[in-house]
Amino acid sequence: MKSKLFYNINKLFIILSLLVMTFSCNDSFLEEKPKDFLSLENAYSDVAEFEAAITGLHSKARDFYSETDGADYFVLPGLGTDLAVHGENLINGQRMDYSSLSATDGISLIFWKKSYLMISYANTIINHADSKEIIWSYDNQKNEIVAEARFFRAWAYRILANLYGGVPIVEDEVRSAKKDFVRASRAEVYQFARTDLEFAAANLPDTEKSPGRITKAAANHLLSEICLAQNDWQAAIDAASKVINNPNYELMKSRFGTRVNVEGDVFWDLFQIGNQNRSSGNKEAIWVIQNEYGIQGGTPSTNTPGYGLERAWGARYFDIKDFDGKAGFIVDDANGRPVGWCVGTNYLQQTIWQSDWNNDMRNSKYNIKREFYFNNPASKYYGQKATKELLASQPIRYYHPYFQKVTTPNNHPGGVFTTGRIWRDLYVMRLAETYLLRAEAYLGKGDKVNAAADINVVRSRANASPVAAENVNIDYILDERARELVTEEFRTCTLCRLGLLYDRTKKYSQILQGDGTITPSNASVTIKPYNNLWPIPQTEIDLNTDVKIEQNPGY
Repeated sequence: MKSKLFYNINKLFIILSLLVMTFSCNDSFLEEKPKDFLSLENAYSDVAEFEAAITGLHSKARDFYSETDGADYFVLPGLGTDLAVHGENLINGQRMDYSSLSATDGISLIFWKKSYLMISYANTIINHADSKEIIWSYDNQKNEIVAEARFFRAWAYRILANLYGGVPIVEDEVRSAKKDFVRASRAEVYQFARTDLEFAAANLPDTEKSPGRITKAAANHLLSEICLAQNDWQAAIDAASKVINNPNYELMKSRFGTRVNVEGDVFWDLFQIGNQNRSSGNKEAIWVIQNEYGIQGGTPSTNTPGYGLERAWGARYFDIKDFDGKAGFIVDDANGRPVGWCVGTNYLQQTIWQSDWNNDMRNSKYNIKREFYFNNPASKYYGQKATKELLASQPIRYYHPYFQKVTTPNNHPGGVFTTGRIWRDLYVMRLAETYLLRAEAYLGKGDKVNAAADINVVRSRANASPVAAENVNIDYILDERARELVTEEFRTCTLCRLGLLYDRTKKYSQILQGDGTITPSNASVTIKPYNNLWPIPQTEIDLNTDVKIEQNPGY
């Protein structure tokens, strides 16, 4: 299924092993001197090498979802926002103490670096595609290659603009020392990304060339979000509608895929191994990051940092003691080996489900594990349920609600369930979110009736009660995004785009204690309005000696 993609990855590794590049750790990340990418002129001599370079861009996108920098990735999906607190360190874990967030913040530097590295790779492809020596295989092939590169460049600028506001726009290769980058406005960055996406949507293919490749639908989905950031409601509606009205895409409403005969529901099916790509019959998927256990370019071993969703978002159940204070649990294939870094806030655990607790499929026992039964045969309580009273005496990261989409219950590849990592393809975009983007655009336009209609398409699939038009506001849309997209979307980016990171974290970052009391998290106490934007990394400011890059207020 993925042979072509992994052939390209292997080809990329072979080519890169022949290239010798230098990279100074003192150079700015804005200076495009990638040490492991096809950037030499003679490396772009034929179509196959452009395809390998595009595969490199996909690999860089995957780095945003992997543990290449430890647990820092989980800040983007919502750690330190309205969704989650750091279960291992509630005081000064990642994004738990906003008063300590400064221009030297390591997490801000990580995602600045990753974004500009992707931009530099994309620029190299775009610039070299103009070579007259390349013999393209068909008329629009060059435009397709450039369109895919421009898509990734826009995706990176979307992250930068959402998190940092205005940033330098780099659209060409930088082949020598440059210390005069100019910070563009946030509006200019969004417009630059929009232009890239309009080109991408016009030139990308309608269908995937291979699993995981970018299509017109992915470009239009992202274009809709960028237009939302510009308050161009009609353009956002139009872009989202091109995806929603495409007969190749629809929400999955019936059981399907590799584990259709296992007890579950269709929402559960969406997250089972082998069910993410369109070849599985999944018509909801728009862009899926490919991952394959045991294959070079995938996750070659259990010790390689991979998708640590299970580690981060799962409950550390195996440390729960039984009624006699002895080990009540052991690590098993049903639950994997989570660490409990991300513990849902009371808002995520309880509030958003209250109106449809027993109806909403996304809150079913298949999709959120809320009850824990002793599974250690050595415990005399084996098979019994751990009571609320018992759990209340233990750390909350041991027993908080466990979203099953982050694990692969009773199906860890190769029987490996001791690492807390999963080897499953990951959604970056699926159609449910496109409906919610269009709903946000309709709301911005003042059309609550159509906004409610789009939200209710998503809620109907989940068997949840419809929302009335008069009850639709941006908070309700964010609630629905949490119910549908928790652990999938970059929640921090969404809240920063809307200017609501402060408001939502202040209001909803509360901890449900074991005794039932609700207390504000340290994130809620320390966050300030200026934290709606992250700091510009001080290293970039210091290295850009010829032009002053202004820091964001508050830092």
